[in-house]
Amino acid sequence: MEAENSYQIFRKVGDNTTVLIEAVKGIEEAQKRVEELNSAGPDQYFVFDSAAAKVIEPSEPSVTKDPFAP
Repeated sequence: MEAENSYQIFRKVGDNTTVLIEAVKGIEEAQKRVEELNSAGPDQYFVFDSAAAKVIEPSEPSVTKDPFAP
């Protein structure tokens, strides 16, 4: 059985700064958690895959995006 990858969830804050919120196992769990956080308030959250060194978009897991871009 293959181990699930760990993904980090970050919150965007002003001035292109990010704050690590938590790490979860599995992309489905990470995306589910980000959806919950994004629906709870005005802050923006995103999933980061440290193994691939890229941001995972909620609707398009294969697309990367610079989390520090305004």
